[in-house]
Amino acid sequence: MNILFLTISWPSNNERNLYSDLMGEFIIHGHKIYVVNAVESTLNASSHFCVENDLHLLKVRAGKIKKTNYLRKTLSLLRLNFQMKKAINKHLKDINYDLIIANTPPITFSGLIIYLKQKYAAPFYLLLKDIWPQGSVDLKVFKKFSPPWFFFRFHEKRIYKHADYIGCMSPKGVDYILKQNPELSSKKVEECPNSIRPVYHSNTHNLETRKKFGIPQNSTLFIFSGNLGKGHGLDFLVDAIKNLADYDKAFFIIGGSGTHFKYLQNYFRKMKPVNAMLYERLPLNDYIEIASASDVGLILLDKRYSVPQFPSRLLSYLELAKPVLCAINPGTDIGEIVENAGCGRSVIHGDMDGFINAVKYLSTDIEARKKMGQNSIKLLEEKYTVKRGYEIIMKHFKN
Repeated sequence: MNILFLTISWPSNNERNLYSDLMGEFIIHGHKIYVVNAVESTLNASSHFCVENDLHLLKVRAGKIKKTNYLRKTLSLLRLNFQMKKAINKHLKDINYDLIIANTPPITFSGLIIYLKQKYAAPFYLLLKDIWPQGSVDLKVFKKFSPPWFFFRFHEKRIYKHADYIGCMSPKGVDYILKQNPELSSKKVEECPNSIRPVYHSNTHNLETRKKFGIPQNSTLFIFSGNLGKGHGLDFLVDAIKNLADYDKAFFIIGGSGTHFKYLQNYFRKMKPVNAMLYERLPLNDYIEIASASDVGLILLDKRYSVPQFPSRLLSYLELAKPVLCAINPGTDIGEIVENAGCGRSVIHGDMDGFINAVKYLSTDIEARKKMGQNSIKLLEEKYTVKRGYEIIMKHFKN
């Protein structure tokens, strides 16, 4: 099959993520993959087409769409529909596609999807990775029934309508979408979770790594790394670090980039916590080194969320055989999945006493951490591999 994949989240510089792993699985099964990816550029640059490792990649130059304000992001996404359409018609005009796949965000691809479905008479599978606009309403970015809400809700309902199948990240995601959109058939909405091709790393250089980065040798290391955005409720983690300042058995490392990095940077500069450190985005090898040397991975989701978020960083922790500590919103089932699989603990975001008790338990019970780490690998291999993701999608298109 010729498969067209639309995204704004394709990795760069030989890195990998959910989407490159998944498309790689399609290639292994003999499909031809054409990826159309938005690349941020402040210059008036043209789109660029290349072939990388049997994958056809069309890079479409776009405006600022990540780590920026909502108005600028929205305007860039609106232009992106036209930019992608123009680039596809220029560089991929002689290809007929048998299947179209796209992930959210953004949901503003709805017009482009309708055009491509009609042009190629191809089915469309939506990988639903973010739920707009309700997530933004929960975080009080804008109000329900406001003009931005109506705009994004229109695109949300339209892209759901024209999707032949919608793959949600978890069972609660399926329930939420069907409840909020009763016009959708339950036959088209299913669980298609985040998935990766596991690459296992050794933890043999734990002590050397800690010395290299100035991490205490005898403390249990809790790591939160990746996107540092509003939806994680990072003020809760900052408060936890303050409350645990005199507890020397736990050390926190926070790293990455995002809209709230400066908030964290200002706190660390002002308070200079003895039980935590902050780093900005690191080269991949350095991140793997630090993550491998850590003991527990953190999942944070702001308690105000009503939508069932499911952060992809969970898979990074499972891949590294780490226990997971979740502080999450009540409407999310990631904590239930972690606890039921025996690979971590979960509390409601904002429950400081519960979080501190979990930190102390994981800091002192080494055997429990070891068992949880083993269960993490088991959970990953049972539920979150690209082989399973591929099979979920392709069972609809075998003929």
